[in-house]
Amino acid sequence: MEGSQYTIVVSIMIGLTVAYFIIEILLLLNDIDNDTTNVLLLEWSRGKSFFIPFALGAIAGHLFLGTSNVAFKMSNGMFPVLIIFGLTIIMVVIGFKVPFRKTKAFLTAILIVGVLFGHFFWSMNYLVKP
Repeated sequence: MEGSQYTIVVSIMIGLTVAYFIIEILLLLNDIDNDTTNVLLLEWSRGKSFFIPFALGAIAGHLFLGTSNVAFKMSNGMFPVLIIFGLTIIMVVIGFKVPFRKTKAFLTAILIVGVLFGHFFWSMNYLVKP
């Protein structure tokens, strides 16, 4: 990545991280019980937004894991992002159209599928030489 583009991406990531921490601190300091981001995300996931664990898992697998085995690499780097986007849209539609109970086991399974997808198919490590 070129210098100025890299600086922009790093600045955005730092800004998002700082914003997240500020929001978390504000939620901890207010008078409302159980409104931290982790509690809110769990409640939303149990409702119509059960795509959240999958998306967070895919991001975690992408950022913190990632295989360097090129056998899992897709021909175009945009395909994994489009697949994640498509799966998320499908999950949103299902969440709004099909009422069902989202247990912790179900949400955990979706999280694991997301981590595996991010690790194998959306890896940042394909360019790493063994």
